[in-house]
Amino acid sequence: MNKLLIAATVSLVSTTALAHDVWIKADRHEIHTDEQTTFSFDVSRSGTTLVAEANHGFKQLFVTSPTGETSKNLVAFSGETKEVYDINFDKRGRYYIQSPLSEVFLTIYEDSEGERQKTRMPKSKWHTLPKGSKPLKTVHKLITSETYVSYNGFSKIRVPSTKGLVIKPLQHPSKLRPNQKITFEITYNGQPVEAAEVTLSSSNQYLFEDSEKIEKDLSKKDRGVFSFNVNKPGKYLLAVEQELELKNDPHATERSVEKYLTLEITE
Repeated sequence: MNKLLIAATVSLVSTTALAHDVWIKADRHEIHTDEQTTFSFDVSRSGTTLVAEANHGFKQLFVTSPTGETSKNLVAFSGETKEVYDINFDKRGRYYIQSPLSEVFLTIYEDSEGERQKTRMPKSKWHTLPKGSKPLKTVHKLITSETYVSYNGFSKIRVPSTKGLVIKPLQHPSKLRPNQKITFEITYNGQPVEAAEVTLSSSNQYLFEDSEKIEKDLSKKDRGVFSFNVNKPGKYLLAVEQELELKNDPHATERSVEKYLTLEITE
């Protein structure tokens, strides 16, 4: 079984009920200034400071400049609910920011009273679950997060690799506007994804009491293309999750590859 799921939510909800958000946010993702070159970015599991989630803990981000050079930025601050990175922009144009790959083994089980629980442990540690528990599955989660930022102008979008899951904007990320069609192409190893579920949500639910949630099932005929239209500006999250059932793996019963793209839609 090889299934692709695409989800974007402000809560910790996905089709598998295992995914959580990972946002990379700045005050603005389209920057125009001749006085400032260093800007702070928050990495958190929530689209707003009004919702506190545990710090994901990437510890570093990779920044690809408009001319294609990639540098590593270490975390400047790591707190209970978020990380903060100070990133310097020294060239005009579009920057691509991506986290390193992080992984976790998440085991779902029923306790002695029949209640469903989850804990971080590989399949090989099932024997350490509380007495009377029934293990259901262990998911090997592989997680990355990404975003785009423009600094004093536009330039060609440079993504270091097209391997694995890729979310490609078919418009320039600095030209995403409310009440206009916005389109993305989702590929896996260069090929359009198939049989995908798409959901788009935003942090606007805390500002406007409107989450603008959009859902769509992609089929083979869609060729991996997802289009949407939103009414309000703001920050949005699109995520891609690939599920693969594992056989005879000592550590997990399935694998979940997740990629999260933070977007800013401006007027």
